[in-house]
Amino acid sequence: MVLLITGAIDIRELNVPLTKIIDVNERLLQYTYSIEYAITHYESIAEIVFCENTDFMFDYSPLKKKAADYGKKLEILSFKGDYLNIQRKGKGFGEGEIIKYALNKSKLLRQCDCFYKLTGRLIIKNMDKILAATSQKSSFIYYPKTIYKISKDHIETYFYKVDKDLYIKKLINAYQEVDEIHFQYLEHVFHERLSKTGFRSFNTLPLISGFSGTSGDAYEPVTKYRLMENINFFIGVHNLKQTTLERAMTRIFSSLLKIGRLLK
Repeated sequence: MVLLITGAIDIRELNVPLTKIIDVNERLLQYTYSIEYAITHYESIAEIVFCENTDFMFDYSPLKKKAADYGKKLEILSFKGDYLNIQRKGKGFGEGEIIKYALNKSKLLRQCDCFYKLTGRLIIKNMDKILAATSQKSSFIYYPKTIYKISKDHIETYFYKVDKDLYIKKLINAYQEVDEIHFQYLEHVFHERLSKTGFRSFNTLPLISGFSGTSGDAYEPVTKYRLMENINFFIGVHNLKQTTLERAMTRIFSSLLKIGRLLK
């Protein structure tokens, strides 16, 4: 299975909007840690592609050697992204541009039917468990506004599994519709393009660790959040295509949440 890790290492002079972590050494350390963690901890991942869009020069040979020692392949791609549009439209534009470049240039992605995508500087602590429980070619984490305090339905883009042909057909140019200044994020565009396709989410909650480039905060969900999200995954809240039972349970859960908010 192929894992695509996306990144942007040297953004010091690029004025990327809504980004707090800009120190190049800090970002590089976080990306290389994510790559090394994938090599040493994701037993089900045999091929890793790291693609970044600041054309940053770095010697990845120690990481490639470590990958070989673990019986894996590591491919590195680097290019100069369209930072005028990234500044104008936001990070989601750059994210989509990276994946499009990787699909066009990666030898490993060229040979696969589907792949997992993970935003750089994040790790998934239970990756092997997720892979073992995911048989479908595409899995996306759907967030409905009826359950969460959000203005629009969206699909998370930090981590997903996708059929390559589906991505090329429906999502490869989605980033061009991003306009974060006016609150149109890549997550919203993904939902708009996939809302009628009926995909299901992962069967278990991804346990994320790492850092948000937007806020600079650590991704370490508190116990209360993890408990709530485990319930949501169990009853099918995150599925675009729900069974009759899941729809009923989601409606009940939504009603209970509304009552709880009214009583506060």
